[in-house]
Amino acid sequence: MDADFIEWLQSITLIEEEGEAIQVGAHHKEQILEESSLSLLGRFLTNRSYNQRAAKSLLRSMWKMGTNLWIVDMGKGLFQFKFAMESQIQWALANAQWSFEDHPLVLRRWEKGMPTRNVTFTSILLWVQVWGLPFDLITMETGRDIDSGLGTVVDIDHKVFTSN
Repeated sequence: MDADFIEWLQSITLIEEEGEAIQVGAHHKEQILEESSLSLLGRFLTNRSYNQRAAKSLLRSMWKMGTNLWIVDMGKGLFQFKFAMESQIQWALANAQWSFEDHPLVLRRWEKGMPTRNVTFTSILLWVQVWGLPFDLITMETGRDIDSGLGTVVDIDHKVFTSN
């Protein structure tokens, strides 16, 4: 759907006489929940405009999932990435240093009941390199000290600490 249409639709309010709730059938709700459970939400960290069609095309190409990946534009730069299998979600998250035109892509799991206007992203995977350390500080202990100041560390490249 067009982002302007979604924004307009979200701005509609009902007067009390019109405020009857519309019930979604249990069958449809279960189907929607099942489909959404295999999805990630994502946004490119940028305030600049970018070619969303090209970004989606690039992700489809890099993720190599073909027709097993659906990318739904949720408006205001938010995307829902629907996968066919849990293993595909795990792969996308494990290799999550994705970007388009130097704009990093932040990802998070979909959660039941999460409205699109309140989706928050609280972390991003970053590759950190520390340059210019004195030789006597290039040690595992210094690496651990630096790690403790960065937040959650996923992996460390130990090659620099090993001798050939």
